[in-house]
Amino acid sequence: MKYILLLVTGCFVLNFIECHPVELISQTNRRDDSGQFLSRYMLDDGTGEEKMGKLMPSNKGQDKILVQRGSYTTNVDGRLITYNWVADTRGFRISKA
Repeated sequence: MKYILLLVTGCFVLNFIECHPVELISQTNRRDDSGQFLSRYMLDDGTGEEKMGKLMPSNKGQDKILVQRGSYTTNVDGRLITYNWVADTRGFRISKA
């Protein structure tokens, strides 16, 4: 009986939560044989992500490492905020745009 009451209460609460689905308005995915790539998408609410990467010689020059950079935009309390990031030999770093 407790589970039925919990289920009914949960369904009742979910009916009051506003759900606004978003649509994908653009998307790009490109890769080449040298290890470079570009991936991005944008949603109709202004949020999205972009990232790109390429293989670069390591400090010792023998191997290659994947260096990436990008950004993402998110909605925080109705405001769009963009963060930029880099991932390379110095680690992962992020900053607010």
